[in-house]
Amino acid sequence: MTEYARDGNRLTTTRRFNLADGTPYVVTLAAREIRRERTGIHARVDVVVNGVTLAYSTFNVEKDEDRVRLGNSAFKQYSQNGLAVDYPATFLKKDLDLFCDGLWDEQMAVMMPEPMVGVAVRAPPSFLLRPYILKDSGTLIFAPPGRGKSFILLCMAVSLDAGLSVIWPVEQTPVLFVNLERAKRSVEARLGNVNAVLGVSRERPLHTLNARGRGFLDVLEPVQRYVTEHRIGCVFLDSLSRAGMGDLNENQPANKIIDALNELGTAWLALAHTPRNDPSHIYGSMHFEAGADILVRQLSQQDSHEAPLGIGLDLDKANDIPKFPMRILALEFDAAGLTGLRPAKVGEFPEVEGGGKVSLAHEVREYLLQVGASTATQIAKALGRNRSNLSGLLVRDHQFAAIARKQNQVYYGVRGEG
Repeated sequence: MTEYARDGNRLTTTRRFNLADGTPYVVTLAAREIRRERTGIHARVDVVVNGVTLAYSTFNVEKDEDRVRLGNSAFKQYSQNGLAVDYPATFLKKDLDLFCDGLWDEQMAVMMPEPMVGVAVRAPPSFLLRPYILKDSGTLIFAPPGRGKSFILLCMAVSLDAGLSVIWPVEQTPVLFVNLERAKRSVEARLGNVNAVLGVSRERPLHTLNARGRGFLDVLEPVQRYVTEHRIGCVFLDSLSRAGMGDLNENQPANKIIDALNELGTAWLALAHTPRNDPSHIYGSMHFEAGADILVRQLSQQDSHEAPLGIGLDLDKANDIPKFPMRILALEFDAAGLTGLRPAKVGEFPEVEGGGKVSLAHEVREYLLQVGASTATQIAKALGRNRSNLSGLLVRDHQFAAIARKQNQVYYGVRGEG
């Protein structure tokens, strides 16, 4: 009977030989990506000798001809050395038969129900970064684009990786930062600034995967391996919009993304965007919100490019933890990027303190700062507002100015901003 061992996401079995001349050999059969398909059980199977993969194939493990082909391919690789005497092709074929025959039952064994008892002693939830990241749980932070989410994500990642409780109480653990949004040079610059703001060397390293232009599905396997090899305790993902698993509005891709994050076997925090006209929920399927353990709505306020950026982190959903009050932070910048991160002063960001209820003037200002010069019609359509009211505001409010005319259309911008 085959004895299986589990090595990460692989099932293995091993034979050990000591030849007459004393040479040791370790033969390992390994299988991963084990799944049931319409035609039978499929897997990738490797034949490994002394740590070197001699042959591998992805095939229907129930087909004898495929097992024969893999066994013959592997045997050719060691047929000229002493191992061929102690472990001829017929022995290898028999081991492959037995190994493949029991794969599915062994795979199912880890998924079988079992009796479970409750924890005997009451205990509070175990946070990695209080109150936004729980051990072995998933968190989503959501806000419209361009509101400082990536800075908060990187500040949290460095704080947790370095064990810095400057802003949030943390329990130190190695962190992996997965960047799918920005160029490597941009992330390097931001990391240096964040390190300095948090009081560590600008050159302090952070486990990072830079994969701009790729989806999370493309990098999932190397991320899984890295998490295991480096004992990563939390993965930070920027962002869900780059998941690459299908339309985010459909339920199946949403479930696949959440499942992939949960299968990392560690805590995770990912950024999500909101619909342009409704910042109250995550863009896409409701299964994003259902699949996360903690949802954090990020509110923001910045009165000008020179002014601090106010960030409010509001727990929108929290499984198994009490409701915590919103934490408001102030991020300060100069021409080279982030220069400061501190708790906000009372009354410094009234719109954030008010829960994100903003005036029409603030909405228009934020839109123009993000998009650039626009007509009243364009702004009204984007914000879902009445054009007549909006047109009157643009004329009356002195923070706005007509900066261009094209084909009888007036284009407005924020006075003093470019």
